[in-house]
Amino acid sequence: MAQLRFAGQETDRRRSVEPRLHRRQFILGPEPFLAGEGWISEQIGPSLHLSRCPELPVASVTDERGVTWRLLGLALQSDPDAPEPLEQLAGNEQSALLDTYGSWSGRWILISDSEIHLDAGGLIGCFYRTIQHGSTTELWASSSPVLIVAIPGRERIRRVGPKLHVGKGMDWFPLPRSGFAGVNKLLPTQVLSLAPMADRRVLPRPPLVDEQKPTTYDEALDTLQRSLVTSLSRLRESGEAIWLPLTAGLDSRLILAAARQADLSLRTFTQHYPLMESADSHFPPLLARELGYEHRQLRPGRFSRSRRALFDAHTAGQCVDGDRRFFAHGQWEMIPAPALILRGGVFELGRCYFHRKFPEPAARDLVELIATRFHFGEFHPTSTVHLAGIAEWVEWTARTSQPGLDWRDRLYLEQRIAGWVSSIEQALDLTSYTRAYIANCHAYMTTVLTLPEAARRTSQHHIDLIGRMAPQLLRFPFNPADGRLALSRRLRDEWYELAARPRKRRYAAYVAQRGAGRARQALARLR
Repeated sequence: MAQLRFAGQETDRRRSVEPRLHRRQFILGPEPFLAGEGWISEQIGPSLHLSRCPELPVASVTDERGVTWRLLGLALQSDPDAPEPLEQLAGNEQSALLDTYGSWSGRWILISDSEIHLDAGGLIGCFYRTIQHGSTTELWASSSPVLIVAIPGRERIRRVGPKLHVGKGMDWFPLPRSGFAGVNKLLPTQVLSLAPMADRRVLPRPPLVDEQKPTTYDEALDTLQRSLVTSLSRLRESGEAIWLPLTAGLDSRLILAAARQADLSLRTFTQHYPLMESADSHFPPLLARELGYEHRQLRPGRFSRSRRALFDAHTAGQCVDGDRRFFAHGQWEMIPAPALILRGGVFELGRCYFHRKFPEPAARDLVELIATRFHFGEFHPTSTVHLAGIAEWVEWTARTSQPGLDWRDRLYLEQRIAGWVSSIEQALDLTSYTRAYIANCHAYMTTVLTLPEAARRTSQHHIDLIGRMAPQLLRFPFNPADGRLALSRRLRDEWYELAARPRKRRYAAYVAQRGAGRARQALARLR
């Protein structure tokens, strides 16, 4: 197949580690779209071109049916008895691929000339749109919300989603909506059909693999431990320095314990921010030292408006998480490159994250319930994207129900992970670092969801796994409370709350009224 490149644009090493717009992105369509310096375009089928940043890893293999697949990103084999992903894919003889890639972890996307498959959590997001261009109906797909709306020679798509505010309401656009008119984002339970005359553009894919359920709690822990340790052991020959962001919480400590069990050499770090919990500063160096690892404290550099603007330009404003602040203060460039960062943002699926927000296991009207608990009326009163996105997701789950999968866990998988976490990962593609999620695996998710809900709610399985692999880490408390900065945090949170409210005067009046009421109560107690 023909390949197109920009000529004469070799970059030096200093420039290659600097943040760059559209880094590690791809776009697939009927013609090449070279979105940046050094971009490559390869024709992978009739009227189908895959254009990408050269820093996005791509490997190709042809399976037993003669279908050529391109694996983009990083896939790790979590099954110690299975071959590496490309070898496993080469031996595939079935049209349904879940049995083939169900044991892969990492962050990846799989593309042929007829289909696109996401990893378990959809962490390389896939935005897609159809365009009527002359007499032809075109299909375009991209990891970038910016590129998919600005295809050369095609009508530019307008944004219809509101501005997002961190921690307020649903601070992502609920899938399958994207925040742009006519653009959808693929759910992790969907396969995108690239066939020109496809009757259905998206096809269902089960969220879990079909495998034998562990008969005991200890057997389930054996399976989870084997998956984590095997994925990490695959990184020993990666050639990149491995780093782990470490806090006082559960997820990063579990990865630390599994890395020790896998005999994986790594370094740990903590990114500082104003009013952070003292435990997140105090305990990480102690935890790292306990296992013989180096730890670094990454303190904020000088704030840069231009860097924040670059972040927003790369993400189309779809990521408002704390990493936006870290990026603007240079804290995502303080690790020497090349490096691979281990990430833990998927583990909450196994800890009943949304069971606390939605105590009811059943609901008459899921759309109304989700809109109420996420305060759509307060934070998204004019957002048709939020309400329509959730309504379409509820309709999709009704059509593709999965026996044994609680709707709250599916909400976490398809909205929190595929919506919120994937937007963070797309943002961090700006940096020069590879990132990997060892829990982002169909088989791991399937096993963890078989555990008793009581154990999952209390994170007992995490504690038990740490106790198996590095029991000395349990000497340190998890996320101990910190009352030193309670007032400062309250003032900060009130400021964020005010900034996020569309009816600011109304909220300010409410805060004043609430404060006066509390003052009267305090005076009454003193009398």
